Amino acid sequence: MKTLPLIFGLLMVACQPNSWEHEVAVSADCAAYAEWKKTAELREVPGTVVNESETSQTSTWLYIRTSDSTRYFACNLPTSVQKTGTKVVFNADEFAPPPNVRLAGVPVKLTKLRTAP
Repeated sequence: MKTLPLIFGLLMVACQPNSWEHEVAVSADCAAYAEWKKTAELREVPGTVVNESETSQTSTWLYIRTSDSTRYFACNLPTSVQKTGTKVVFNADEFAPPPNVRLAGVPVKLTKLRTAP
């Protein structure tokens, strides 16, 4: 009788969907933020890619916008997901820029990324 709960538990684990099923490889390189201080680790953040260069003659901004309108500027966003409207979920290291640097969003280095339906 002890094996029945064990079998049931294994089946439950095996039937769980893989949350990183649509994972996209990200580069570990991020020279842009190499000297900046890491301030936080972000986990499972959903957002939508915005590539302003697709609709603007002057802006080259490329970022992930979240539901609260935060802009995350990822130094290592893969080219395969750089199309406006691509829905993603990411893990990232957040950085604080030096005091003399002003940004229009939050600098991050992606550690994990997947596309979302």
